Amino acid sequence: MATETIVKIDERAIKLTNLQKLLWPTITKADLINYYYQMANFILPHTKNRPLTVTRYPHGINEDFFYQKQFPAYAPEWIYTVKVSSEEKDVDYILANDRATLIWLANQACIELHPWLSTQGELSRPDRIIVDLDPDPPSGFPETRRVAQFVKDLLDQMGLRSFPKTSGATGIHIYIPILPKYTYRVTSQFVGFIGQLLAKHQPTLASNARLIKNREGKVYIDHLQNLQGKTIVAPYSPRPTPQGTVSAPFYWADLDVIHPHDFTIGMISSTNYSCPWKEIGAIRQDLDSLLPLIQNF
Repeated sequence: MATETIVKIDERAIKLTNLQKLLWPTITKADLINYYYQMANFILPHTKNRPLTVTRYPHGINEDFFYQKQFPAYAPEWIYTVKVSSEEKDVDYILANDRATLIWLANQACIELHPWLSTQGELSRPDRIIVDLDPDPPSGFPETRRVAQFVKDLLDQMGLRSFPKTSGATGIHIYIPILPKYTYRVTSQFVGFIGQLLAKHQPTLASNARLIKNREGKVYIDHLQNLQGKTIVAPYSPRPTPQGTVSAPFYWADLDVIHPHDFTIGMISSTNYSCPWKEIGAIRQDLDSLLPLIQNF
């Protein structure tokens, strides 16, 4: 493939550059662009209308990287944005709403996509909750699997459907689709309550302690990922691992057999893949009956 070329994606002209640059040890920018192109229909349902933070690795995963929130002045005018105001400053976030935007981001060496848990129309009220399971060595993916099963069982008892994905490393992210009627504080409290229960009933395996020294060797249930503006990788987002792993949704039935290395940029494509999360967009659940349980957390 040429070093520089102009492509047209859905009537949008995009200049692609440095296509043979290695972003991973054996994966080029061209490979990343092709991945986003092939998987756009799987990625976009999880980024559309959600403020997006990206992690850019302009010289590859072994060199310096940086987070980018602000829509850059040199970006194409056709990219959708949303302004989010705070006491500190206003930020114009990119909305990855179409394939062309994903391709442009890939050409900027945006390896990781971090969408908000709320959408443009309800920025302060998330429609997704995430239970982030992060193992502390020597715990690893086997221990994370065990905690994930406990979380699923607990959510089942609460009458809540949940959807797991690999983090792309040693963790697992469990998504709970909800109605956008609760604040981030409430959804964070809800996950904190789950962490509290698991830490109490599985004290040698799980921890909700914020201090690392207090959770050594356990799987941390991180409820703070449910605060507004926090960054957690999107479903199907690549990760800066040597293998080029992807944060991949999977079926609960496959929990005991999946491994993060099963899902890489080179292994997943739209031609051989069926999304385990086909139903998540149509599911909206409420926490009303559970609110009395978490008010004291």
